Amino acid sequence: MERELVKIYDTSLRDGLRNSGISMTLEQKLRFAQQLERLQVDAIEIGYGSPSQVEAMSRLSQSLTGPVVFGLSRVNLKDIQRVLQGVEHAKKPGVNIFSPVSDSFLQKAKKGRQQAVEASVKAVAYAKQYVDYVAFSAQDATRADLAYLVEIFAAVITAGATVVSLADTVSYAVPAPFGQLCHAIRTRVPNGGKVTWSVHCHNELGLAVANSLAAIENGIRQVECTVDGIGEGEGNTRMQGVVTTLKVHEDFFSSVRTGIVYDQLARTSRLLSEIADPMTAMGLDKFN
Repeated sequence: MERELVKIYDTSLRDGLRNSGISMTLEQKLRFAQQLERLQVDAIEIGYGSPSQVEAMSRLSQSLTGPVVFGLSRVNLKDIQRVLQGVEHAKKPGVNIFSPVSDSFLQKAKKGRQQAVEASVKAVAYAKQYVDYVAFSAQDATRADLAYLVEIFAAVITAGATVVSLADTVSYAVPAPFGQLCHAIRTRVPNGGKVTWSVHCHNELGLAVANSLAAIENGIRQVECTVDGIGEGEGNTRMQGVVTTLKVHEDFFSSVRTGIVYDQLARTSRLLSEIADPMTAMGLDKFN
């Protein structure tokens, strides 16, 4: 039986640089993005839909030919327009739109549940007019109401989302319940079989890799991660942890595989270490 592909969505150049203490010039970002392409990640998130990032995103998107190139956006048409401008020259351009889904995050955003559904549908439908790859990320999904998650995911899939993601934004999840949540959502959402299901885990509890593996066991087929787990606080899911576990324990994870060129993992990590060295990072222009 052919193994299903678990896609690797790298966000080192976006979430990995956010409040991480790592700074990169545009040229360093270009070098790193090209190494990620040699690694054969399936998607690269290159920036956020703010005015200051459009130029850098545009340069990065032009340099990549293999992976889908995503920019991250709020459910805000101006943000989406900036992302579209930033990725327009990519061979495979994409927009990743996020919305709060937990009551706590909705309250902070001063949005009601139905308002968030309507705004998310409008944003996804707008982006879909311009690009084939549209992701929707449910922020703080691990603390959200299950029925509401089903509702908002169903709505954005109908609007044209091709990827839907559960984000453990505050690092709340533990593996067994998280795996159960992934299974429940994936099987209950209408037309859920037509999209790629993804997870985005943070590592404050030290469980990001374990949670991502539990998600894979329960049918999730994309992991959002960073090289060396870089990111704010305790970081994001460490790419090497997921990829290496699937390889070392391929007898257990016998139904899945990644497309990662395993021999390039160490080289990618060394390049990041070289760029992130404090002595080389001092005084560099920040594009993150």
